[in-house]
Amino acid sequence: MKFISSILKFVLYTFICLGISNLANAKITNFNYDAKNISNYFSALISFDNFDYKSSEKYFKKLNRLDGSKANYSSKFIQSLINLEKYNEAVNYAEKLEKEKKLNFEANLMIGLSYLKKNDFKKADFYFSKIEPNLQHTLIAKTLKGSLKDWIIIASSKDKKNIYQAIDSIKSKSGSFSTIQLAFANCYIDSEETESSFENIFKNKKTELSRYHFFYANYLNNSKEFEKAKKVLNSAIENFPRNLLINQFNKILIKEEKNYNIFSCKNINHVTAEILYIISTALSLTGDYKLSNFYISLAKYLNPKFLSYQSLLAENFVDLKKLDIAKNIYLRLQKAGSIYKWHSNKQIALILERQKKNDESANYLLNAYKNINPGVYETFDLANFLRNKKKYEKSIEFYSKILLEIDKDHELYPKVLDRRGTAYERSNMWKLAEKDLLSSLAVSPNEPYVMNYLAYSWIENGENINKALRMLKKANQLKKNDGYITDSLGWALYKLKNYLESKKYLQLAIILMPADPIVNDHYADCLWMNNKKIQARYYWNYVLTLEDVEDELKKNIKNKLLFGLERS
Repeated sequence: MKFISSILKFVLYTFICLGISNLANAKITNFNYDAKNISNYFSALISFDNFDYKSSEKYFKKLNRLDGSKANYSSKFIQSLINLEKYNEAVNYAEKLEKEKKLNFEANLMIGLSYLKKNDFKKADFYFSKIEPNLQHTLIAKTLKGSLKDWIIIASSKDKKNIYQAIDSIKSKSGSFSTIQLAFANCYIDSEETESSFENIFKNKKTELSRYHFFYANYLNNSKEFEKAKKVLNSAIENFPRNLLINQFNKILIKEEKNYNIFSCKNINHVTAEILYIISTALSLTGDYKLSNFYISLAKYLNPKFLSYQSLLAENFVDLKKLDIAKNIYLRLQKAGSIYKWHSNKQIALILERQKKNDESANYLLNAYKNINPGVYETFDLANFLRNKKKYEKSIEFYSKILLEIDKDHELYPKVLDRRGTAYERSNMWKLAEKDLLSSLAVSPNEPYVMNYLAYSWIENGENINKALRMLKKANQLKKNDGYITDSLGWALYKLKNYLESKKYLQLAIILMPADPIVNDHYADCLWMNNKKIQARYYWNYVLTLEDVEDELKKNIKNKLLFGLERS
Protein backbone atom coordinates (compact mmCIF):
# COMPACT_ATOMS: atom_id res chain seq x y z
CA MET A 1 0.00 0.00 0.00
CA LYS A 2 2.87 2.37 0.88
CA PHE A 3 4.52 1.45 -2.42
CA ILE A 4 1.38 2.42 -4.38
CA SER A 5 1.07 5.66 -2.39
CA SER A 6 4.68 6.53 -3.22
CA ILE A 7 4.06 5.93 -6.92
CA LEU A 8 0.98 8.19 -6.88
CA LYS A 9 2.93 10.95 -5.16
CA PHE A 10 5.73 10.61 -7.70
CA VAL A 11 3.29 10.76 -10.63
CA LEU A 12 1.57 13.85 -9.17
CA TYR A 13 4.91 15.54 -8.55
CA THR A 14 6.07 14.77 -12.11
CA PHE A 15 2.74 16.00 -13.53
CA ILE A 16 3.01 19.33 -11.69
CA CYS A 17 6.66 19.78 -12.64
CA LEU A 18 5.93 19.08 -16.29
CA GLY A 19 3.03 21.52 -16.14
CA ILE A 20 5.23 24.25 -14.70
CA SER A 21 7.86 23.47 -17.32
CA ASN A 22 5.25 23.77 -20.06
CA LEU A 23 4.07 27.06 -18.64
CA ALA A 24 7.63 28.35 -18.68
CA ASN A 25 8.16 27.19 -22.25
CA ALA A 26 4.99 29.04 -23.23
CA LYS A 27 6.65 32.25 -21.89
CA ILE A 28 4.07 32.65 -19.16
CA THR A 29 5.02 35.25 -16.61
CA ASN A 30 3.71 36.33 -13.23
CA PHE A 31 1.93 33.05 -12.63
CA ASN A 32 1.14 32.32 -9.01
CA TYR A 33 2.39 28.74 -8.58
CA ASP A 34 0.54 27.97 -5.35
CA ALA A 35 -1.22 24.59 -5.08
CA LYS A 36 -4.72 26.00 -5.58
CA ASN A 37 -3.73 27.85 -8.77
CA ILE A 38 -1.99 24.80 -10.20
CA SER A 39 -4.99 22.64 -9.36
CA ASN A 40 -7.40 25.08 -10.99
CA TYR A 41 -5.15 25.42 -14.03
CA PHE A 42 -4.97 21.69 -14.73
CA SER A 43 -8.65 21.21 -13.88
CA ALA A 44 -9.51 23.90 -16.44
CA LEU A 45 -7.40 22.28 -19.15
CA ILE A 46 -8.72 18.78 -18.41
CA SER A 47 -12.31 20.05 -18.45
CA PHE A 48 -11.71 21.84 -21.73
CA ASP A 49 -10.17 18.75 -23.33
CA ASN A 50 -13.17 16.78 -22.07
CA PHE A 51 -15.57 19.29 -23.75
CA ASP A 52 -16.94 20.28 -20.35
CA TYR A 53 -17.03 23.99 -21.09
CA LYS A 54 -18.97 24.96 -17.95
CA SER A 55 -16.31 23.43 -15.72
CA SER A 56 -13.41 24.82 -17.76
CA GLU A 57 -14.89 28.32 -17.50
CA LYS A 58 -15.39 27.89 -13.75
CA TYR A 59 -11.78 26.78 -13.16
CA PHE A 60 -10.31 29.45 -15.45
CA LYS A 61 -12.18 32.11 -13.48
CA LYS A 62 -10.77 30.76 -10.21
CA LEU A 63 -7.20 31.40 -11.33
CA ASN A 64 -5.54 34.37 -9.67
CA ARG A 65 -4.81 37.29 -11.98
CA LEU A 66 -6.80 36.15 -14.98
CA ASP A 67 -5.10 38.87 -16.97
CA GLY A 68 -4.17 37.21 -20.23
CA SER A 69 -0.48 36.88 -19.43
CA LYS A 70 -0.93 33.13 -19.46
CA ALA A 71 -0.99 32.62 -23.22
CA ASN A 72 -1.36 28.88 -22.83
CA TYR A 73 -4.92 29.16 -21.54
CA SER A 74 -6.32 32.55 -22.59
CA SER A 75 -7.34 31.16 -25.99
CA LYS A 76 -9.02 28.15 -24.34
CA PHE A 77 -10.87 30.44 -21.95
CA ILE A 78 -12.27 32.45 -24.87
CA GLN A 79 -13.25 29.21 -26.64
CA SER A 80 -15.01 28.01 -23.49
CA LEU A 81 -17.03 31.24 -23.29
CA ILE A 82 -17.96 31.06 -26.97
CA ASN A 83 -19.01 27.42 -26.71
CA LEU A 84 -21.21 28.41 -23.77
CA GLU A 85 -22.65 31.19 -25.99
CA LYS A 86 -21.40 33.81 -23.52
CA TYR A 87 -20.41 36.02 -26.41
CA ASN A 88 -20.41 39.36 -24.59
CA GLU A 89 -18.14 37.94 -21.89
CA ALA A 90 -15.83 36.62 -24.61
CA VAL A 91 -15.66 40.08 -26.22
CA ASN A 92 -15.03 41.76 -22.85
CA TYR A 93 -12.22 39.33 -22.02
CA ALA A 94 -10.71 39.76 -25.51
CA GLU A 95 -10.74 43.54 -25.03
CA LYS A 96 -9.04 43.06 -21.66
CA LEU A 97 -6.31 41.09 -23.43
CA GLU A 98 -5.94 43.95 -25.89
CA LYS A 99 -5.38 46.47 -23.09
CA GLU A 100 -2.62 44.22 -21.76
CA LYS A 101 -1.21 43.80 -25.28
CA LYS A 102 -1.86 40.06 -25.10
CA LEU A 103 -4.18 39.64 -28.07
CA ASN A 104 -4.30 36.16 -29.57
CA PHE A 105 -6.03 34.53 -32.56
CA GLU A 106 -9.36 34.00 -30.79
CA ALA A 107 -9.40 37.49 -29.29
CA ASN A 108 -8.75 39.23 -32.61
CA LEU A 109 -11.37 37.09 -34.34
CA MET A 110 -13.99 37.63 -31.62
CA ILE A 111 -13.53 41.41 -31.44
CA GLY A 112 -13.53 41.63 -35.24
CA LEU A 113 -16.77 39.64 -35.49
CA SER A 114 -18.37 41.79 -32.78
CA TYR A 115 -17.68 44.90 -34.90
CA LEU A 116 -18.85 43.10 -38.05
CA LYS A 117 -22.13 42.37 -36.29
CA LYS A 118 -22.50 46.12 -35.67
CA ASN A 119 -21.63 46.84 -39.34
CA ASP A 120 -18.54 48.73 -38.18
CA PHE A 121 -16.48 47.43 -41.08
CA LYS A 122 -13.43 49.62 -40.50
CA LYS A 123 -12.84 48.32 -36.99
CA ALA A 124 -13.73 44.76 -38.01
CA ASP A 125 -11.10 44.93 -40.76
CA PHE A 126 -8.54 46.26 -38.28
CA TYR A 127 -8.88 43.19 -36.06
CA PHE A 128 -9.18 40.71 -38.93
CA SER A 129 -5.88 42.11 -40.27
CA LYS A 130 -4.23 41.24 -36.95
CA ILE A 131 -5.24 37.54 -37.17
CA GLU A 132 -2.12 35.40 -37.31
CA PRO A 133 -1.85 31.60 -37.36
CA ASN A 134 -1.17 29.86 -34.08
CA LEU A 135 -0.54 26.20 -33.35
CA GLN A 136 -4.23 25.32 -33.16
CA HIS A 137 -5.51 27.33 -36.13
CA THR A 138 -2.56 26.94 -38.51
CA LEU A 139 -4.42 25.17 -41.31
CA ILE A 140 -7.36 27.55 -41.56
CA ALA A 141 -6.05 30.93 -40.39
CA LYS A 142 -4.88 32.12 -43.80
CA THR A 143 -8.06 30.99 -45.59
CA LEU A 144 -10.33 32.50 -42.95
CA LYS A 145 -8.43 35.78 -42.80
CA GLY A 146 -8.45 36.17 -46.60
CA SER A 147 -12.16 35.39 -46.79
CA LEU A 148 -13.10 37.83 -44.03
CA LYS A 149 -11.09 40.65 -45.60
CA ASP A 150 -12.62 40.02 -49.04
CA TRP A 151 -16.10 40.22 -47.54
CA ILE A 152 -15.30 43.42 -45.65
CA ILE A 153 -14.44 45.04 -49.00
CA ILE A 154 -17.59 43.66 -50.68
CA ALA A 155 -19.79 44.88 -47.84
CA SER A 156 -18.20 48.27 -47.19
CA SER A 157 -16.57 49.64 -50.31
CA LYS A 158 -18.38 52.25 -52.39
CA ASP A 159 -15.89 51.79 -55.21
CA LYS A 160 -17.16 49.11 -57.62
CA LYS A 161 -13.60 48.50 -58.79
CA ASN A 162 -12.57 47.43 -55.28
CA ILE A 163 -15.65 45.24 -54.95
CA TYR A 164 -14.95 43.43 -58.22
CA GLN A 165 -11.30 43.00 -57.23
CA ALA A 166 -12.46 41.28 -54.04
CA ILE A 167 -14.82 39.08 -56.04
CA ASP A 168 -12.00 38.29 -58.48
CA SER A 169 -9.89 37.33 -55.45
CA ILE A 170 -12.57 34.83 -54.45
CA LYS A 171 -12.93 33.62 -58.05
CA SER A 172 -9.17 33.04 -58.38
CA LYS A 173 -9.22 30.39 -55.67
CA SER A 174 -10.15 26.83 -56.55
CA GLY A 175 -12.48 24.43 -54.77
CA SER A 176 -16.06 24.33 -53.58
CA PHE A 177 -15.38 26.87 -50.79
CA SER A 178 -14.58 29.51 -53.40
CA THR A 179 -17.53 28.50 -55.62
CA ILE A 180 -19.97 28.88 -52.72
CA GLN A 181 -18.57 32.27 -51.71
CA LEU A 182 -18.74 33.46 -55.32
CA ALA A 183 -22.46 32.67 -55.46
CA PHE A 184 -23.05 34.59 -52.23
CA ALA A 185 -20.93 37.52 -53.48
CA ASN A 186 -22.89 37.79 -56.74
CA CYS A 187 -26.11 37.62 -54.75
CA TYR A 188 -24.87 40.32 -52.36
CA ILE A 189 -24.21 42.82 -55.16
CA ASP A 190 -27.27 41.83 -57.25
CA SER A 191 -25.12 40.56 -60.09
CA GLU A 192 -26.70 39.09 -63.21
CA GLU A 193 -24.41 36.09 -62.66
CA THR A 194 -26.07 35.13 -59.36
CA GLU A 195 -28.21 32.30 -60.72
CA SER A 196 -25.46 30.84 -62.90
CA SER A 197 -23.00 30.98 -60.01
CA PHE A 198 -25.42 29.05 -57.77
CA GLU A 199 -25.86 26.49 -60.53
CA ASN A 200 -22.07 26.16 -60.77
CA ILE A 201 -22.06 24.89 -57.19
CA PHE A 202 -24.11 21.88 -58.22
CA LYS A 203 -21.75 20.94 -61.06
CA ASN A 204 -19.30 19.69 -58.44
CA LYS A 205 -20.08 15.98 -58.29
CA LYS A 206 -17.16 15.09 -56.01
CA THR A 207 -18.53 16.94 -52.97
CA GLU A 208 -22.06 16.62 -51.57
CA LEU A 209 -23.38 20.19 -51.72
CA SER A 210 -27.14 19.55 -51.71
CA ARG A 211 -27.49 22.05 -48.86
CA TYR A 212 -26.94 24.94 -51.25
CA HIS A 213 -30.16 24.22 -53.14
CA PHE A 214 -31.79 25.76 -50.07
CA PHE A 215 -29.76 28.96 -50.43
CA TYR A 216 -30.53 29.16 -54.15
CA ALA A 217 -34.27 28.63 -53.61
CA ASN A 218 -34.18 31.05 -50.68
CA TYR A 219 -32.53 33.71 -52.89
CA LEU A 220 -35.19 33.23 -55.59
CA ASN A 221 -37.98 33.36 -53.03
CA ASN A 222 -36.60 36.59 -51.51
CA SER A 223 -36.39 37.99 -55.06
CA LYS A 224 -40.15 37.32 -55.49
CA GLU A 225 -39.44 34.61 -58.09
CA PHE A 226 -41.74 32.17 -56.29
CA GLU A 227 -42.40 29.72 -59.11
CA LYS A 228 -38.71 29.42 -59.95
CA ALA A 229 -37.93 28.90 -56.26
CA LYS A 230 -40.47 26.06 -56.08
CA LYS A 231 -39.01 24.49 -59.22
CA VAL A 232 -35.47 24.54 -57.79
CA LEU A 233 -36.73 23.11 -54.52
CA ASN A 234 -38.83 20.35 -56.13
CA SER A 235 -35.85 19.26 -58.21
CA ALA A 236 -33.67 19.23 -55.09
CA ILE A 237 -36.22 17.15 -53.16
CA GLU A 238 -36.37 14.65 -56.01
CA ASN A 239 -32.57 14.28 -56.03
CA PHE A 240 -31.99 14.63 -52.27
CA PRO A 241 -35.22 13.41 -50.61
CA ARG A 242 -33.70 13.18 -47.12
CA ASN A 243 -32.00 16.58 -46.90
CA LEU A 244 -33.34 18.30 -43.77
CA LEU A 245 -32.80 21.92 -44.80
CA ILE A 246 -34.41 21.43 -48.22
CA ASN A 247 -37.45 19.58 -46.89
CA GLN A 248 -37.99 22.06 -44.08
CA PHE A 249 -37.86 24.98 -46.52
CA ASN A 250 -40.44 23.21 -48.67
CA LYS A 251 -42.80 23.28 -45.67
CA ILE A 252 -42.27 27.04 -45.53
CA LEU A 253 -42.82 27.65 -49.24
CA ILE A 254 -46.13 25.79 -49.24
CA LYS A 255 -47.18 27.99 -46.30
CA GLU A 256 -47.45 25.13 -43.81
CA GLU A 257 -44.85 26.34 -41.30
CA LYS A 258 -42.96 29.36 -40.03
CA ASN A 259 -39.35 29.84 -41.13
CA TYR A 260 -36.80 29.16 -38.38
CA ASN A 261 -33.79 29.25 -40.70
CA ILE A 262 -33.55 32.94 -41.59
CA PHE A 263 -30.88 33.72 -44.17
CA SER A 264 -30.24 36.58 -46.56
CA CYS A 265 -27.22 36.80 -48.85
CA LYS A 266 -27.64 40.59 -48.52
CA ASN A 267 -26.72 40.30 -44.85
CA ILE A 268 -22.95 40.19 -44.26
CA ASN A 269 -23.44 38.51 -40.88
CA HIS A 270 -25.48 35.69 -42.40
CA VAL A 271 -22.92 35.12 -45.15
CA THR A 272 -20.02 35.12 -42.68
CA ALA A 273 -21.91 32.69 -40.45
CA GLU A 274 -22.22 30.29 -43.39
CA ILE A 275 -18.48 30.63 -44.10
CA LEU A 276 -17.78 29.71 -40.48
CA TYR A 277 -20.21 26.78 -40.81
CA ILE A 278 -18.31 25.46 -43.85
CA ILE A 279 -15.06 25.62 -41.88
CA SER A 280 -16.73 23.89 -38.93
CA THR A 281 -18.01 21.08 -41.17
CA ALA A 282 -14.56 20.52 -42.68
CA LEU A 283 -13.03 20.36 -39.18
CA SER A 284 -15.71 17.91 -38.03
CA LEU A 285 -14.94 15.61 -40.96
CA THR A 286 -11.28 15.52 -39.90
CA GLY A 287 -12.24 14.75 -36.30
CA ASP A 288 -11.17 18.13 -34.88
CA TYR A 289 -14.31 18.55 -32.79
CA LYS A 290 -12.86 21.23 -30.49
CA LEU A 291 -12.36 23.69 -33.32
CA SER A 292 -15.50 22.53 -35.12
CA ASN A 293 -17.56 23.37 -32.02
CA PHE A 294 -15.80 26.73 -31.73
CA TYR A 295 -16.59 27.79 -35.31
CA ILE A 296 -20.18 26.53 -35.28
CA SER A 297 -20.75 28.51 -32.07
CA LEU A 298 -19.39 31.61 -33.82
CA ALA A 299 -21.77 30.95 -36.73
CA LYS A 300 -24.64 30.89 -34.23
CA TYR A 301 -23.39 34.20 -32.81
CA LEU A 302 -23.58 35.89 -36.21
CA ASN A 303 -26.90 34.34 -37.23
CA PRO A 304 -28.81 33.11 -34.16
CA LYS A 305 -32.00 32.76 -36.24
CA PHE A 306 -30.55 29.92 -38.34
CA LEU A 307 -31.49 27.08 -36.01
CA SER A 308 -30.24 24.23 -38.18
CA TYR A 309 -26.66 25.09 -37.17
CA GLN A 310 -27.49 23.13 -34.00
CA SER A 311 -27.56 19.92 -36.05
CA LEU A 312 -23.81 19.80 -36.69
CA LEU A 313 -23.10 20.61 -33.05
CA ALA A 314 -25.28 17.70 -31.92
CA GLU A 315 -23.58 15.34 -34.39
CA ASN A 316 -20.17 16.35 -33.02
CA PHE A 317 -21.22 15.50 -29.47
CA VAL A 318 -22.66 12.14 -30.59
CA ASP A 319 -19.32 11.32 -32.23
CA LEU A 320 -17.61 12.35 -28.99
CA LYS A 321 -19.96 10.04 -27.04
CA LYS A 322 -21.22 13.05 -25.05
CA LEU A 323 -24.72 11.70 -25.44
CA ASP A 324 -26.59 13.72 -22.81
CA ILE A 325 -25.23 16.97 -24.27
CA ALA A 326 -26.22 15.84 -27.77
CA LYS A 327 -29.69 14.89 -26.54
CA ASN A 328 -30.25 18.38 -25.07
CA ILE A 329 -29.16 20.01 -28.35
CA TYR A 330 -31.58 17.80 -30.31
CA LEU A 331 -34.38 18.85 -27.95
CA ARG A 332 -33.63 22.48 -28.86
CA LEU A 333 -33.36 21.65 -32.55
CA GLN A 334 -36.96 20.36 -32.52
CA LYS A 335 -38.05 24.01 -32.58
CA ALA A 336 -36.66 24.44 -36.12
CA GLY A 337 -39.76 22.86 -37.70
CA SER A 338 -41.49 19.51 -38.21
CA ILE A 339 -38.72 18.00 -40.39
CA TYR A 340 -36.10 18.83 -37.77
CA LYS A 341 -38.43 17.68 -35.01
CA TRP A 342 -38.72 14.17 -36.49
CA HIS A 343 -34.98 14.04 -37.22
CA SER A 344 -34.24 15.08 -33.63
CA ASN A 345 -36.63 12.46 -32.24
CA LYS A 346 -34.91 9.78 -34.32
CA GLN A 347 -31.51 10.84 -33.04
CA ILE A 348 -32.72 10.93 -29.43
CA ALA A 349 -34.12 7.40 -29.84
CA LEU A 350 -30.74 6.24 -31.16
CA ILE A 351 -29.00 7.94 -28.22
CA LEU A 352 -31.31 6.14 -25.78
CA GLU A 353 -30.43 2.89 -27.54
CA ARG A 354 -26.71 3.60 -27.18
CA GLN A 355 -27.36 4.25 -23.49
CA LYS A 356 -28.80 0.70 -23.27
CA LYS A 357 -32.33 2.04 -22.76
CA ASN A 358 -33.75 -0.22 -25.45
CA ASP A 359 -37.43 -0.31 -24.50
CA GLU A 360 -37.42 3.41 -23.76
CA SER A 361 -35.89 4.18 -27.16
CA ALA A 362 -38.55 2.21 -29.08
CA ASN A 363 -41.40 3.73 -27.07
CA TYR A 364 -39.94 7.20 -27.48
CA LEU A 365 -39.92 6.99 -31.27
CA LEU A 366 -43.35 5.34 -31.46
CA ASN A 367 -44.84 8.14 -29.35
CA ALA A 368 -43.05 10.77 -31.45
CA TYR A 369 -44.49 9.18 -34.61
CA LYS A 370 -48.02 9.34 -33.19
CA ASN A 371 -47.63 13.08 -32.58
CA ILE A 372 -46.76 14.05 -36.16
CA ASN A 373 -48.48 13.94 -39.51
CA PRO A 374 -46.18 11.26 -40.98
CA GLY A 375 -45.23 10.88 -44.62
CA VAL A 376 -43.77 7.74 -46.17
CA TYR A 377 -40.21 8.68 -45.22
CA GLU A 378 -41.09 9.07 -41.54
CA THR A 379 -42.91 5.72 -41.65
CA PHE A 380 -39.89 4.16 -43.36
CA ASP A 381 -37.60 5.52 -40.63
CA LEU A 382 -39.83 4.07 -37.92
CA ALA A 383 -40.12 0.69 -39.64
CA ASN A 384 -36.34 0.47 -40.03
CA PHE A 385 -35.83 1.39 -36.39
CA LEU A 386 -38.26 -1.30 -35.24
CA ARG A 387 -36.69 -3.90 -37.53
CA ASN A 388 -33.25 -3.10 -36.13
CA LYS A 389 -34.73 -3.53 -32.64
CA LYS A 390 -35.91 -7.04 -33.72
CA LYS A 391 -39.54 -5.97 -33.49
CA TYR A 392 -40.15 -7.65 -36.84
CA GLU A 393 -43.93 -8.02 -36.80
CA LYS A 394 -44.43 -4.35 -35.97
CA SER A 395 -41.93 -3.29 -38.64
CA ILE A 396 -43.73 -5.45 -41.26
CA GLU A 397 -46.94 -3.61 -40.40
CA PHE A 398 -45.36 -0.23 -41.19
CA TYR A 399 -43.54 -1.46 -44.33
CA SER A 400 -46.86 -2.79 -45.63
CA LYS A 401 -48.48 0.59 -44.88
CA ILE A 402 -45.88 2.33 -47.07
CA LEU A 403 -46.42 -0.07 -49.98
CA LEU A 404 -50.10 0.85 -49.99
CA GLU A 405 -49.21 4.53 -50.31
CA ILE A 406 -46.51 4.56 -53.01
CA ASP A 407 -46.22 3.54 -56.66
CA LYS A 408 -43.69 1.08 -58.06
CA ASP A 409 -41.64 3.91 -59.53
CA HIS A 410 -41.14 5.56 -56.13
CA GLU A 411 -37.50 5.45 -55.01
CA LEU A 412 -38.51 3.78 -51.73
CA TYR A 413 -40.42 0.90 -53.38
CA PRO A 414 -37.53 -1.61 -53.80
CA LYS A 415 -36.02 -0.57 -50.45
CA VAL A 416 -39.27 -1.22 -48.59
CA LEU A 417 -39.62 -4.65 -50.24
CA ASP A 418 -36.03 -5.48 -49.32
CA ARG A 419 -36.46 -4.41 -45.68
CA ARG A 420 -39.82 -6.14 -45.32
CA GLY A 421 -38.32 -9.25 -46.89
CA THR A 422 -35.55 -9.39 -44.28
CA ALA A 423 -38.12 -8.84 -41.52
CA TYR A 424 -40.20 -11.76 -42.89
CA GLU A 425 -37.08 -13.96 -43.03
CA ARG A 426 -36.21 -13.15 -39.40
CA SER A 427 -39.81 -13.97 -38.47
CA ASN A 428 -39.47 -17.46 -40.07
CA MET A 429 -41.82 -16.60 -42.92
CA TRP A 430 -39.43 -17.58 -45.68
CA LYS A 431 -41.80 -17.78 -48.65
CA LEU A 432 -43.04 -14.24 -48.02
CA ALA A 433 -39.45 -13.09 -47.54
CA GLU A 434 -38.33 -14.72 -50.80
CA LYS A 435 -41.22 -13.10 -52.69
CA ASP A 436 -40.34 -9.61 -51.39
CA LEU A 437 -36.61 -9.98 -52.08
CA LEU A 438 -37.26 -11.20 -55.63
CA SER A 439 -39.73 -8.35 -56.19
CA SER A 440 -37.17 -5.85 -54.93
CA LEU A 441 -34.57 -7.17 -57.39
CA ALA A 442 -37.11 -7.11 -60.20
CA VAL A 443 -37.40 -3.33 -59.73
CA SER A 444 -33.75 -2.67 -58.85
CA PRO A 445 -31.70 -5.61 -60.21
CA ASN A 446 -28.18 -4.43 -59.33
CA GLU A 447 -28.44 -4.08 -55.56
CA PRO A 448 -25.57 -6.24 -54.24
CA TYR A 449 -26.77 -6.44 -50.63
CA VAL A 450 -30.27 -7.57 -51.61
CA MET A 451 -28.70 -10.18 -53.90
CA ASN A 452 -26.43 -11.25 -51.06
CA TYR A 453 -29.27 -11.61 -48.55
CA LEU A 454 -31.44 -13.64 -50.91
CA ALA A 455 -28.61 -15.86 -52.14
CA TYR A 456 -27.28 -16.51 -48.62
CA SER A 457 -30.81 -17.40 -47.45
CA TRP A 458 -31.14 -19.87 -50.34
CA ILE A 459 -27.85 -21.45 -49.31
CA GLU A 460 -28.89 -21.75 -45.67
CA ASN A 461 -32.20 -23.31 -46.75
CA GLY A 462 -30.44 -25.70 -49.12
CA GLU A 463 -32.23 -24.20 -52.14
CA ASN A 464 -31.05 -22.93 -55.53
CA ILE A 465 -27.37 -23.29 -54.62
CA ASN A 466 -26.10 -22.88 -58.19
CA LYS A 467 -28.41 -19.92 -58.79
CA ALA A 468 -27.23 -18.43 -55.49
CA LEU A 469 -23.62 -18.86 -56.57
CA ARG A 470 -24.21 -17.00 -59.84
CA MET A 471 -26.01 -14.23 -57.97
CA LEU A 472 -23.19 -13.90 -55.43
CA LYS A 473 -20.54 -13.74 -58.15
CA LYS A 474 -22.45 -10.85 -59.70
CA ALA A 475 -22.82 -9.16 -56.29
CA ASN A 476 -19.10 -9.59 -55.71
CA GLN A 477 -18.36 -7.87 -59.01
CA LEU A 478 -20.64 -4.97 -58.06
CA LYS A 479 -19.23 -4.64 -54.54
CA LYS A 480 -15.67 -5.91 -54.40
CA ASN A 481 -14.01 -6.67 -51.08
CA ASP A 482 -17.20 -6.49 -49.05
CA GLY A 483 -16.89 -8.85 -46.08
CA TYR A 484 -20.49 -10.07 -46.06
CA ILE A 485 -20.65 -10.74 -49.81
CA THR A 486 -17.22 -12.37 -49.87
CA ASP A 487 -18.25 -14.64 -46.98
CA SER A 488 -21.50 -15.61 -48.72
CA LEU A 489 -19.66 -16.41 -51.96
CA GLY A 490 -17.18 -18.58 -50.09
CA TRP A 491 -20.00 -20.28 -48.24
CA ALA A 492 -21.88 -21.04 -51.48
CA LEU A 493 -18.73 -22.72 -52.85
CA TYR A 494 -18.44 -24.65 -49.58
CA LYS A 495 -22.01 -25.92 -49.92
CA LEU A 496 -21.14 -27.06 -53.45
CA LYS A 497 -18.18 -28.95 -51.87
CA ASN A 498 -15.63 -26.84 -53.72
CA TYR A 499 -13.58 -26.55 -50.53
CA LEU A 500 -10.34 -25.34 -52.08
CA GLU A 501 -11.99 -22.45 -53.95
CA SER A 502 -14.18 -21.74 -50.94
CA LYS A 503 -11.12 -21.32 -48.71
CA LYS A 504 -9.80 -18.51 -50.92
CA TYR A 505 -12.91 -16.37 -50.42
CA LEU A 506 -13.48 -17.22 -46.77
CA GLN A 507 -9.86 -16.38 -45.97
CA LEU A 508 -10.38 -12.96 -47.57
CA ALA A 509 -13.62 -12.55 -45.59
CA ILE A 510 -11.64 -13.17 -42.37
CA ILE A 511 -9.23 -10.38 -43.33
CA LEU A 512 -12.14 -8.05 -44.08
CA MET A 513 -14.16 -8.96 -40.95
CA PRO A 514 -11.78 -10.52 -38.40
CA ALA A 515 -14.17 -10.20 -35.42
CA ASP A 516 -17.32 -11.54 -37.06
CA PRO A 517 -18.34 -14.85 -35.39
CA ILE A 518 -20.19 -16.32 -38.41
CA VAL A 519 -17.33 -15.57 -40.81
CA ASN A 520 -14.87 -17.22 -38.42
CA ASP A 521 -17.16 -20.23 -38.04
CA HIS A 522 -17.49 -20.60 -41.82
CA TYR A 523 -13.73 -20.35 -42.27
CA ALA A 524 -13.14 -22.96 -39.55
CA ASP A 525 -15.58 -25.35 -41.24
CA CYS A 526 -13.75 -24.85 -44.53
CA LEU A 527 -10.36 -25.42 -42.90
CA TRP A 528 -11.67 -28.69 -41.43
CA MET A 529 -12.85 -29.91 -44.85
CA ASN A 530 -9.44 -28.95 -46.29
CA ASN A 531 -7.86 -31.24 -43.63
CA LYS A 532 -6.56 -28.27 -41.58
CA LYS A 533 -8.13 -29.53 -38.36
CA ILE A 534 -5.81 -27.89 -35.82
CA GLN A 535 -6.31 -24.50 -37.49
CA ALA A 536 -10.08 -25.13 -37.60
CA ARG A 537 -10.21 -25.71 -33.85
CA TYR A 538 -8.22 -22.51 -33.31
CA TYR A 539 -10.87 -20.44 -35.13
CA TRP A 540 -13.77 -22.22 -33.38
CA ASN A 541 -12.16 -21.46 -30.03
CA TYR A 542 -11.64 -17.86 -31.12
CA VAL A 543 -15.37 -17.47 -31.86
CA LEU A 544 -16.17 -18.39 -28.26
CA THR A 545 -14.06 -15.42 -27.06
CA LEU A 546 -15.97 -12.89 -29.18
CA GLU A 547 -18.77 -10.68 -27.89
CA ASP A 548 -22.39 -10.90 -29.05
CA VAL A 549 -22.19 -14.53 -30.18
CA GLU A 550 -25.65 -16.10 -30.30
CA ASP A 551 -26.27 -19.00 -27.92
CA GLU A 552 -27.18 -21.39 -30.75
CA LEU A 553 -23.87 -20.69 -32.52
CA LYS A 554 -21.94 -21.22 -29.26
CA LYS A 555 -23.69 -24.56 -28.75
CA ASN A 556 -22.85 -25.71 -32.30
CA ILE A 557 -19.21 -24.65 -31.99
CA LYS A 558 -18.76 -26.48 -28.68
CA ASN A 559 -20.14 -29.56 -30.39
CA LYS A 560 -17.68 -29.11 -33.28
CA LEU A 561 -14.78 -28.78 -30.85
CA LEU A 562 -15.71 -32.14 -29.38
CA PHE A 563 -16.60 -34.08 -32.51
CA GLY A 564 -15.45 -32.03 -35.52
CA LEU A 565 -17.94 -31.82 -38.38
CA GLU A 566 -18.94 -35.46 -38.19
CA ARG A 567 -21.66 -34.86 -35.59
CA SER A 568 -22.18 -31.10 -35.76
